[in-house]
Amino acid sequence: MLRQNSRSKCEGARSPFQIIAQEGAGKIGKYLLIVIIYFQLLGAGVVFLLLTAQNMQSLLHALHVHVSFCLWILIVTAILIPFCWFGTPKDSWILAVIAMVCTAIAALFISISALRDHKHHEPPSPVTFKTFSFSMGIMFFSWGGSAMFPTIQVDMKHPDKFHYAVIVAYIVLLIFYLPIQIIGYTVYGSHIKDNILEILPKDFFRYSVEILITGHLLMAFTIVLNPVFQGLEDVFKTPKRFCWQRVAVRSILVLFLTFLAETIPHFGPILSFIGSSTVSLLGFVLPVICYVSIKIRSTQLVYEHRLNTLRRVFPIYELILLVLSLMIGLFGAFASSIASFSDLVNPKSYVLPCFINATWAEGTPHNDTNY
Repeated sequence: MLRQNSRSKCEGARSPFQIIAQEGAGKIGKYLLIVIIYFQLLGAGVVFLLLTAQNMQSLLHALHVHVSFCLWILIVTAILIPFCWFGTPKDSWILAVIAMVCTAIAALFISISALRDHKHHEPPSPVTFKTFSFSMGIMFFSWGGSAMFPTIQVDMKHPDKFHYAVIVAYIVLLIFYLPIQIIGYTVYGSHIKDNILEILPKDFFRYSVEILITGHLLMAFTIVLNPVFQGLEDVFKTPKRFCWQRVAVRSILVLFLTFLAETIPHFGPILSFIGSSTVSLLGFVLPVICYVSIKIRSTQLVYEHRLNTLRRVFPIYELILLVLSLMIGLFGAFASSIASFSDLVNPKSYVLPCFINATWAEGTPHNDTNY
């Protein structure tokens, strides 16, 4: 709608989601969106660093090469920084293709490995409100691409066909994730861990998956952080081309994420908290608010009662879908966030930072959430 009504605002925009928020919810909505997006994507970057380091440590350990987990975080950072110097997703589309292929093969191998391990079947723990809410936050994290959608649409050759790309993307995600969730829950029950790879048998499939997931994370890292990169470059007036200013801004940001990863060296509670507190708002709540506001204003209709306006502008089935999306998002934003935060600050889940005790940081904290 904005491209049709205000094309000049959208063409080549570095931060299109912020334009949507300002048009739909004013300056307050814009600044709220900036905080949420940066919190989500920076948190995702930390998770990517931790998971990549964990996989690298496991792979090298199988070859009897013992390197500290905390040191691996630094090594992974050194590998990733040059990839972050690409401009926008259109400049690094090949990375997205490689990441998707790695994920597809890894999802298949995880399912096969878990099915081969069915003899270790464990009954699942009873479902409680807390465990349901905590798991919902983790599930939300897998849909975290919504923060990058407008940026990707701006770079598309045919932006008007973006909705087809989103539909296909979500269908593919379901094909990737659902078998793993169902098989993992059925086979491992209450013994499942934050990282399912830790519980898979140490065989060809597990090590292959660790290589593939590591490849995915390395390729996806720069794409996930791209909206943050472009937002910061706007703040510092960085030229829209490869230059030393871009290298400096992006490198410093990645080093900051490395510091966070060394400070909180276990990603499970972080992942759930980010998913519940930010993805629920970005993927379900704010899009509804902005869409309704922009569409009503684009019709140039003004009615005495807002309810009558909604009924006139939106068909009943669309109103139902919008209300459902809003309810799901609000539940995730409050209930799941509370459950995730309580686990994040739980002393039993706490692990000392790498720069205080690197050996302790390699341990796996007890987590009484039992998801």
